[in-house]
Formats: sequence, C-alpha cells, structure tokens
Amino acid sequence: MSALWPGLAAVIFLCWGGILLSFPELIARFSRKVQGEFWGGQLTPERTRYLGFGFVLTGVVAAGLLLALILRG
Repeated sequence: MSALWPGLAAVIFLCWGGILLSFPELIARFSRKVQGEFWGGQLTPERTRYLGFGFVLTGVVAAGLLLALILRG
C-alpha cells in the first residue's frame, strides 16, 4: 500500500475537521442560507462541532496508519 493515500486522507480530514471545529456557527448559518430553513436547520453548531471532531479523529487515525506504513518500510 502506498503511503500517498493515507497521507492525503490525513491532511484532508484534519483540515476539514479543523475548519468545522473553528467556525461552527458560520457553517451552520451558511447551511441555512443555502439549503433553506428545513434542511439547513438540521446542521446546528453543535452538530457541526460533532462532525468536526469525527473528521479530526479520522485524520488522526489516518496519520497513525501513515506513520505505521513509514516505520514498517
């Protein structure tokens, strides 16, 4: 397995999770504006933080996989 894919996944998940954790109110407000009141109201700032934490956790797991692949040689 190439180390490129876990590395790319780690970067993408950590960046997106960081954005979701940093700006939850802005993202929830943008969601209501774009998707309308019904669908956009389902993405609250609390859910945005929860999703951001999941993305960051997945990025950490992907970074751990990358480290294991690099150390294994």
